[in-house]
Amino acid sequence: MERLTQLDPAYINHHASLPYDLTVAEVSKAVSETYRLFNGLNDFLTTNGFRPMEELLLGNSFSGILSELLVKNIARVSSSLVANLKVGGHPDLLPKGYYDSNLILKGDEGIEVKTSIQKGGWQGHNPEDSWLLIFRYMVGMQDNNQTVPLTFLEILCAKLTKKDWSFSGRKGASRRTPTASITTSGVEKLRANFLYRVPGVGVGKYRDVLANRK
Repeated sequence: MERLTQLDPAYINHHASLPYDLTVAEVSKAVSETYRLFNGLNDFLTTNGFRPMEELLLGNSFSGILSELLVKNIARVSSSLVANLKVGGHPDLLPKGYYDSNLILKGDEGIEVKTSIQKGGWQGHNPEDSWLLIFRYMVGMQDNNQTVPLTFLEILCAKLTKKDWSFSGRKGASRRTPTASITTSGVEKLRANFLYRVPGVGVGKYRDVLANRK
């Protein structure tokens, strides 16, 4: 299967709004580094008789690892952000110099990073006033028994408030993990401010909205 090495330059929106002096070029570089890392891992796996990462790790396991790699790679290339090294900490990326350390359990400034294969219906654990950076991707075994390599389809970013979330807590003795879902208003903010969008993958009125190539 043919592996990607970078985002398609034709579909990068250089006019997207990003906080904390993060640039579209830095996010694009972080994606390239993530592709490079996956390609290197897959070269090792396949030459030693293993299946590629896209087949060994699926679902939430793959998404979790991908999210961690993107956070670390954005921090590596960014001049203004560092990775939050606190396990379970929020947000994932912290503005340099704002906090006393990079071990923050619950911070009020920064960017939360989420990866998803879903077109919408994105969730978190708590409603937060925070910047959110979503990476939509495609991966895995298809109906024709061919493996699709990691492919980023859409990258969205917006500042969400608690009003852009609906919260579903626990009831009674339930042990279900509390979840918060992004409402229509939050999804609209994210889709309107896109860094990257492959033709035809947008939803609704954004289906064919691409970057201004001028």
